[in-house]
Amino acid sequence: MPTDTRPREGAGRIRAIARYGLICVAVGAAVTGLVLAIVGGLERDPQASLPPVRETQLVRAVQHGSCELRRARGGERLRPPVDGPSTAAAAQPRFYAEAPPADRLTAALRAGVIVIHYRPGLDEERLAQLRTLQTVVPRGTIVTPGASGMHYEVAVAAYRRLLGCTRFSDAAIDAIRLFRGRYIGIGPDR
Repeated sequence: MPTDTRPREGAGRIRAIARYGLICVAVGAAVTGLVLAIVGGLERDPQASLPPVRETQLVRAVQHGSCELRRARGGERLRPPVDGPSTAAAAQPRFYAEAPPADRLTAALRAGVIVIHYRPGLDEERLAQLRTLQTVVPRGTIVTPGASGMHYEVAVAAYRRLLGCTRFSDAAIDAIRLFRGRYIGIGPDR
């Protein structure tokens, strides 16, 4: 007596597809949960967060941030320095607790690295923001205490260019972001 096994095979195939679908949904939910936990954890850390971008024009950001833009003319020495001989090895991009020698910083500028100088004694929240700014572009940014007697609370140097801010404010962070975006990678030794 012949029996028809097709209905059982069809039911088995449907159960296998359903299991596969459930596994995909479970894995997707786990990955989504992990991503949300990571992103959510970063957003909750007030010391690591940067304010939202409010200004997208460099000149207006400079004005709102109590900053000034300078360009070194032939032979002019700005503080912090924005040019120098290329005889020293360039300082490596990272966050420095103690300032590297000026010739190593200017060598980094010549290689297209942006150097953010801050006045020693800056509060912990602003230092955390500078660390975050450095980690956004880790191979192109140095953050260091200012050792040149600068009169700014925070200054950003690119090759022959300087952004100096008398106060380090949320508006100054916009100016720093825009300055770095415009001048990173510019230098004669690049």
